[in-house]
Amino acid sequence: MAVEKSASLVLRCQDWSETSQVVHLLARDAGRFRCLAKGAKRPKNAFGGPLDRWTLGEAVFSLRDPNQLAVLMEFYETERFEGLRRRLDAYYAASLVTELVTGLTADLDPQPEVFDLSVQTLGLLADVEDAACRAVAYAFGWRLLGLLGYGPDMGHCVECRRPIEADRPVAFSAGLGGLVCQHCRPSAGLSAEAHWAKADAVALGPKALQAVRFLLGAPLDQLPRARLSEATSREVRTALARRVMELAGKEPLAAKYV
Repeated sequence: MAVEKSASLVLRCQDWSETSQVVHLLARDAGRFRCLAKGAKRPKNAFGGPLDRWTLGEAVFSLRDPNQLAVLMEFYETERFEGLRRRLDAYYAASLVTELVTGLTADLDPQPEVFDLSVQTLGLLADVEDAACRAVAYAFGWRLLGLLGYGPDMGHCVECRRPIEADRPVAFSAGLGGLVCQHCRPSAGLSAEAHWAKADAVALGPKALQAVRFLLGAPLDQLPRARLSEATSREVRTALARRVMELAGKEPLAAKYV
């Protein structure tokens, strides 16, 4: 039985029996997978007590068969991100992070950069002011798309590669995963209302486009200072949710609360 050890993040936990749990782990060296933590709810166990989501640590596990639950043998906790459990804004933002990771990443596909970004984001959310949680969570979503190879390039038309300035409303194509300029819009000639009503097109105003560009490119330590208005947040959230739905088959439920 091959045993592996890796820095791991607990994404979710479910009761399996009176004494055991099924744990959804994101391991830096093994990717995302589910494992059985036998006896995790017993008074004395190899995990220091029942496991809890948004806990970082060193996991020892056995991946016997990709079609079966792995076995979690030990878990050495190093960080709990307590702020995520004490503040509602941070809780919802962390829930969105979890939903995006589980919905967009494949089982047992090692993605060290995704692991690092997830840990860094949860660390920020645990400490930042409530007003900054929204920007941090959306930044994670847009950056996760990029790490997984889904774009987006928010500076050029995804069709013709013309540069797009942030001085007027633009169309974001959820299907193509980027901006579409006036010349390439398939609905050219329709009224503005008809164009934005198309299922694939999401309107991004100048402020929303500037916000997405900032969330994609700013150093992580600058994100806690970002504040998004309700109107800008709605556009940024809608474009992100539509793109996730295109890729994962469903919109992230937690997004509406962030």
